[in-house]
Amino acid sequence: MALNLDFLITLYELLRKGFFDEEAFKRFIIAKGARGFMEHENAMGRSVDVRDIKDELRKLMEIDGYEDRYCFHIFKSNLQQIKGDIYYLMSNGEEIVESALDRIHGVISDSIEIKTDIYLYAGGQDGGFTVNRNEVYINYLNYIGEREELIKILSHELYHSRRIKLWNNLKFGRNLLSKRKRYAYGLLGRIIEEGIACFIQHGPILIRDDKTGNLTRRNLTLSRNHFEMLNEALLNIKNGRFDRVRLGSLNIYAIGYIIVSALHSENKAHLLNQWTVNMNFKHIIMEYMELSRSNETLPEIEHEAIEWIIY
Repeated sequence: MALNLDFLITLYELLRKGFFDEEAFKRFIIAKGARGFMEHENAMGRSVDVRDIKDELRKLMEIDGYEDRYCFHIFKSNLQQIKGDIYYLMSNGEEIVESALDRIHGVISDSIEIKTDIYLYAGGQDGGFTVNRNEVYINYLNYIGEREELIKILSHELYHSRRIKLWNNLKFGRNLLSKRKRYAYGLLGRIIEEGIACFIQHGPILIRDDKTGNLTRRNLTLSRNHFEMLNEALLNIKNGRFDRVRLGSLNIYAIGYIIVSALHSENKAHLLNQWTVNMNFKHIIMEYMELSRSNETLPEIEHEAIEWIIY
């Protein structure tokens, strides 16, 4: 696997000119990273098209101090650092990918197959994203000059791109047929998925807040609040009160990270392969519930809220 830098190189060439160059823009906008960025922004409900980006870049080039809505101005303000970073990434791409894979295999089985295309882009508010488990996109804007942090976010997204056997996907999909289980399995699956990815990225101790703000030290100090909201959501789903379920208010990253960290601290990390390989979170949840009963520092998942799903 190699790093595709076309987005970064063409954007650098465009912005370093000091004026808006139509031909340089055309080379930039046809880069796969640019297309992936636009598709992702639209999928997330943040409407964007070629004309929007062109207008913002033109203003950025022509108006002193202009701050565009895609944050390309951050890129423009760091061109000297970015030039050096591009040379480093071109020369050390394979080693960077291997380091990210090492972080993954330090937590889960090294038999897990990961093979994907990797694109570095710059823009928007997300740290990165994965498409259909065969394309990984990393928002380089958050990691200018921060090589170790770049490896860590790459390990997070590469975990999401692991190969999962069709049969295991189908078995998980069968749990999504009823509305109640679709809500519950979708929620708990995302919690464990992101929890493992965040643990791979940050390790057992969160030394630095996540660049995107999804996982911060303050989030973790409020862990009991997060779990109370989870229990409330699961009870509402159990009782069919879907209008009261506020999934968007749940911090799935903090909840998942706490669960995975607890298992790791008790040498139970091997259970993470149950989800990683088989997409089965039941043993992970059950073990966490056992740990939380014997460790008062861990927030609890209430039996009444979860028993209808895991037993």
